[in-house]
Amino acid sequence: MSLIDGLGGAFVFSEDPKRLADWYAEYLGIQFEGSEEFGAFYMRYVAADPDDPTWVMDTTFAIMKAKRPVPRMTRNEGVEQDDMYGDQPFMVNLRVRDLDALLAHLDERGVEPLRRDDEGYALFAWILDGDGNRVELYQPRVEAALSAAQA
Repeated sequence: MSLIDGLGGAFVFSEDPKRLADWYAEYLGIQFEGSEEFGAFYMRYVAADPDDPTWVMDTTFAIMKAKRPVPRMTRNEGVEQDDMYGDQPFMVNLRVRDLDALLAHLDERGVEPLRRDDEGYALFAWILDGDGNRVELYQPRVEAALSAAQA
């Protein structure tokens, strides 16, 4: 039995959280709640527990004010183009419904993927956000997700 029920949230710290939240809104379409007044911009994703529909599970993605300067990553800062994870201390994985459409949207705004990959069970791409953090974009294949859920 797992003692962990799921991921409650992912928190990205930025020296300028409003600017970074605006980047995620413009480039990835995330509509944040919260504001600088509350010290965080956040989006809450909610799903029912398949084993107990009365139990609601939520995951929060938040951008919060950093308490000290945050090192910025750059595209060519000693990380090979084909290294999907880079050398940063964390990476956020965002699930998407249509990776090709999102990448076309990003391309129109001058954001190119660092890499794309087809792992059979899912499609992946990696980009740098407005602070230079590597972000993984993940489109699961429906068949693979259903098989995993039934296993």
